[in-house]
Amino acid sequence: MKKFRIPAALPVLALCLGVSALIIFLFSSAPGETLYYFFPAVLSNRLYTGEMLNTMVLLSLTGLGIVLSFRAGSFNLGGEGQVYTGAICAVLAARLLPDLPGALGIPVLLAAGVLGGALLAFISGILKALWNVDDLISTFLLSSGVSKVIDYLISGPLSDPDSYLMTTVPLPEKYRLASLMIPSPFNISFILPLLLLPLFHWFLNHTRQGYELQITGSSSSFARHSGLNTGIYQTLPLTVSGALHGLAGALVLTGTYFAGIQGLTSGLGWNGIAVALIAGNKVPGLLPAALFFAWITQGSRIAVLHSDLSLELGAIIQGVLFLLISSAVLRIKIRRGR
Repeated sequence: MKKFRIPAALPVLALCLGVSALIIFLFSSAPGETLYYFFPAVLSNRLYTGEMLNTMVLLSLTGLGIVLSFRAGSFNLGGEGQVYTGAICAVLAARLLPDLPGALGIPVLLAAGVLGGALLAFISGILKALWNVDDLISTFLLSSGVSKVIDYLISGPLSDPDSYLMTTVPLPEKYRLASLMIPSPFNISFILPLLLLPLFHWFLNHTRQGYELQITGSSSSFARHSGLNTGIYQTLPLTVSGALHGLAGALVLTGTYFAGIQGLTSGLGWNGIAVALIAGNKVPGLLPAALFFAWITQGSRIAVLHSDLSLELGAIIQGVLFLLISSAVLRIKIRRGR
């Protein structure tokens, strides 16, 4: 008789919820009210629910990029910079091609974001393939450096002269994704994860290239001695990972902020790593993992707005959750590997 097994992520999620509640009880003068705003209130109106769903869509894309790179044995710590690059490339495309019809312009802007994120990650991939440069370090350093350049572009050459904020000129209306849940930013981009997640799951588990990619990720030396071209599997998955992050950045621009704002990434790159870990590094778990993390993020914002939870404490709760998720899931993976 087959033994029933509790999914590895459930104890981790229960621990996260328990720790969140404990912190709220310790530091809130009205913990019951704060807990309501942190959890159930996310579903209380279209704005809160739509914002949560929009974040889920974006996190599922960055999480997919992380899963793909992890399965190939690469470590993409440059997600923040790749998201930022995707957004600024979409801004540049809108400036260079202002006369395109919206039906063509939006895909062009998204493609520009994809190419921008892919190029940034490709640099790290080719450095690893040719000279064995540590991709963990190179992706992080490239991301940090490029982010500073983009900050300069937004506050300088691309800045909006009519705004007091650090922002570019707003996108034309025709280049904006219409909301499906007004007044939230939730839009038709939710179709992308529904298409891409099954596609990548099929690729990883039902194609020869996907199998070879995972062999390379498990043991590059074994793959090399087996005659596989490890250079391709060290470069291409990291490049596609960057492309997915760049796509998320372009979607933030066209569907959420409608302008290149400094810091628009809002942790999408880093939180994508947490989502991938919650999902157990498996594609089918990405949507529920992204939903959980988006719920916590949105709940923290609502609690800060409507209760005595401070902005700093909300950020601390999210940071503690990130730490718990990372350490707990890694421990589970280590035990299974023994």
